[in-house]
Parts: sequence; structure tokens; C-alpha cells
Amino acid sequence: MTRSFFFIWRTLLYPTYLHLLCSIVALLCCVPILFPYLCPANTEKLVIRYAGISLSCATIISALFMIFSMIVHMLRLSNTRAFSQLFKWAGIWSSAGLIFILTAIAADLPPPTTSDDKRPIQASDTLYPARDILNGPASLVIPIEPEKEDSDIVALTPNLSELEAQHSDILKLYLDNSPRWTGQNDDDTFYTKPGHLVMVPPVSGGTPALIHVCFRTLVEGDTLPQGYAVVTPGSRFPEPASDNAQIPDIALDLGKSHFLLLAWRGSTHRETAFRAINAAITATDDRMQPLLESPTRETVRRMLNGRESYPGTTPEFRLSEPLAQDGAYQAEIYANTGEQGTILVYVKDLENNQTLRLLNCPARFSNNPDELFRHDIPGSMPHWIRSSTQDDISNIFPHNTPLFAIKLGPQRQFFGVAFEIWFQPADIKKQRYMLLRRCYKVQAYDPPSSEIAH
Repeated sequence: MTRSFFFIWRTLLYPTYLHLLCSIVALLCCVPILFPYLCPANTEKLVIRYAGISLSCATIISALFMIFSMIVHMLRLSNTRAFSQLFKWAGIWSSAGLIFILTAIAADLPPPTTSDDKRPIQASDTLYPARDILNGPASLVIPIEPEKEDSDIVALTPNLSELEAQHSDILKLYLDNSPRWTGQNDDDTFYTKPGHLVMVPPVSGGTPALIHVCFRTLVEGDTLPQGYAVVTPGSRFPEPASDNAQIPDIALDLGKSHFLLLAWRGSTHRETAFRAINAAITATDDRMQPLLESPTRETVRRMLNGRESYPGTTPEFRLSEPLAQDGAYQAEIYANTGEQGTILVYVKDLENNQTLRLLNCPARFSNNPDELFRHDIPGSMPHWIRSSTQDDISNIFPHNTPLFAIKLGPQRQFFGVAFEIWFQPADIKKQRYMLLRRCYKVQAYDPPSSEIAH
């Protein structure tokens, strides 16, 4: 009996282990609150309710024991022990708070709704197609001008050919790290994998045309994809099998281990196709000129970062859905917040104002009001804090791929969404505010079965 009483009395005076136990209980109670999709659907609200009650009880019990021990020690004139208990309690719960913050960042939950969030979506919103032209170095859609090109021989590649001959290692360094070219994983199926450009010629009528472009590095023993016709710069184009046959896919041999693969999808008209292919070759070669002029790692870094700021005063949002990658999107925000903080991108369903996706990235800023900074979405986001939703779409694309999906579901069922761009200042005393809002017609991403299995 005496031992039990002594143990209880010591626990009341020195409740350090009790604080640890309460903080662990509180953190465990945060799991269903931060990750509600882990709970069974039919009991989700009940589990979260009891988790909240348990969390509050653990916090209150720990605080009461700390206050009691402090009072007793101070009545016994042991002020040092009293404040020691206070500091231990504060240290334990500060550590628990830090763990909670890191877990909340990983969970990436949207903040509580405000009165503005509850306003109904207006039916008069203009829905834009996701065909904006992006400026960043990770943009997967590039317009070309075929009318300036010849259609008899394959276009020359002065920049690529010289890089391949003299600086093949630098060329490989750029290709291995550029989101435009990485992500193939030796898979040349253009329609299911990111990691290649889609070059789009202007359309005067009829079916839109496009050219898929990617690099392929061959080592000893590798073979080119089946069906590709190998050509060299300045050689003649291969002839189609018949007048109405699809233009052959082309593998442009750059002289060593690199090939530029080009696949035309559009009209079977020979001259139209070959002009467009040459325009794609020229556009790709032109983008390598800075690397040839200064073949260094610093140039590679600058090319991977691209131009970061542009003149302007009005924030802007651009969204692009690369053709033949239905439901996969990339975006750019042009803004200058003037202070440190985080840019938040809410993707909301126009029918019910539900947040389908929450993306975020650190804000670039300066004191110049006439300068706008480019923010790549999701390229500027650290991959470990990329958002998830109630459907697990956070890991569809590799983290070095400049694409994001909105939600899983059947393709070609378009619906309206609003992209709300908010800024949260680093100063916690300041309120977040909306930079701009733009609405688009989008579709869900429906990955191939091989990706779902993976």
C-alpha cells in the first residue's frame, strides 16, 4: 500500500512520463483526422469524432497534471522543480506539435472553408479549353511553323549534330535531367507515357495534327523501336507504303548514340507531313543552341530552370493538356507577391465547389511591381509534399514529370473546374488572399492498366 501511494504521489509531482503518454495518444488521434480515407466509409465521422474527443482529453489531462505539480512544488518552496516541470511539459508538447505539423504537410488537407468559399459557383463562368501556350522549359506542347520548311529532304541539325560529335556527355546530362525528355523508361509508346514533346502545327481546318518528339539513347546491343525508318540530317524522306498510308515514323540518327524519334499524326498528305516534321526538327535543334555555344553544366542548369521572370503587373494563370495525354495537365502561374510565402492552387468542381486538388509551391518575389515570376505547376513543388485527394492520384507520374492529374475516372467526360490561385504570406499574422481565378473545361485522367498495376 505504501509503495502504491508513493508511486502515485511521485507521478503527480513528476508527471514527465504521463506527458509523453498523453502526447503519443494525441498524435495517434490525429491520424484519422488528417487521413480520413483510412477510416471505414460507414464509420468515418464517428471515428473522427471520438478521435477529437480523445485528443482533447489527452491534452487537458496533461495540462492539469503539469499545473498540479507546479502548484505543489511552489507550495513546498521548490520553484526550480516547479519551472522544471513547466519546461518539460512545454518541450514534450512542442515536439509533438512539430510532428503534427510535418504530418499535416504530408496529408496536405485544405484549410477550413471561409464565408467566401461557401458562395455558390456562378453558372456564367467562362470555361476555357486547356490549350494555353506555356513558356517554361518543361512545357510539353510547342507550336511550330511548317510553312517555312522544305519538304524534300530532312532538315539539318547543326546544333544537335555538333553537340553529339563534340559534347555528347553534356547533351546526355541535359536530356537525362530535363522533364521534357525524361520519364520514358525505355518505353516508346507515346500515348501512355510522359517524357516527350508534342509539337503542334497551325490548323486551318479539319483534323488537328501533331508530332510526337522524343530522344532515344542507344547503347551497344539496343535496337530502335519497330517500324521506325532511320534517316540522317540532309537525307531524303522515306516514301510511304502507298498514297493513303500513314507517314512513316522517323528515327533521326545524330551520329553516335542519340536518335531523335518523330511520329506524325495527322493528314496522310506527304508534303504537309514532311514540312511539319522538318519544323519539329528545327524547333528542337534551335533549343539546343545555348548548350552548343557554352557546353557546360552551368548552361544545363540555366536551360533546366528557364527564364524565371517577365515584365508585367497582372497575375496570370495558364493551363495546358498535352494532346494524346488526355487528363494530364501542366500549368504556369505568373505572379509577384512582393513577400515570402506559399502559392496555393485550388482546383474546384464548378457544380458543387468541392476541392478536387490542392497544389502548392514557394512564391518567387521581388520589390519590382512591374515584374512577374513564373511558377511551374507542379514542377516547382517539392515532390514529397505534392497533394493527394480522396482518390490516390499523387503517384501516377514520376516526380520529375511536369504533369498532374485532377482525379481518376473515365476519359472524355468533360466537366468545369475553377483554378483559384491564393497566396499565403509567411507572416502568420497576415491573412491569405486570392490572386486570380480562371475556369477550364477538363477531363479525368484514366491511366492504362499497366500504370494502375504498377
